[in-house]
Amino acid sequence: MKSGVRKLRMNKKGLSVIFGVLILIAIAVIAGIIIYLYTSGYLATMMGGGGAGQEKVSIVSIDTSTAGTILVKAKSVGGGSVIITDAVVKDSAGKTVATVVVGGATGTELPAAGTTTDVTVAYGFVSGNYYTVTLFSKLGNSFVSPSFKA
Repeated sequence: MKSGVRKLRMNKKGLSVIFGVLILIAIAVIAGIIIYLYTSGYLATMMGGGGAGQEKVSIVSIDTSTAGTILVKAKSVGGGSVIITDAVVKDSAGKTVATVVVGGATGTELPAAGTTTDVTVAYGFVSGNYYTVTLFSKLGNSFVSPSFKA
């Protein structure tokens, strides 16, 4: 009876333990790569979804000729139209001096065509001081202006 059991075991075919371990390691590495690509947003943008990081805005210039307000001339340079909802004004030391809602409840839209649009930021700017303005989009992206003198 023992010889019959031995013959039965010897006739079974299957993968060796080494090949099984190699296959499991390969599956784990591939799963890790897919999770990394998903969390970094790369996979979502390749598949046509995900809006994070696709907005691109160029701040062309800043007009300080009107007292109490500035006109930030900005345009969308990629990724479609961008809706600017807020602006944060910082002084030369980097301290936030004001947070301003831009364009009312709907915000100011920068069209996808790349035309320059005025974004009005109303704040009591002190003449002669230096400031920076950070524009925030509806999707939460931020775009920082260069320093300017009020």
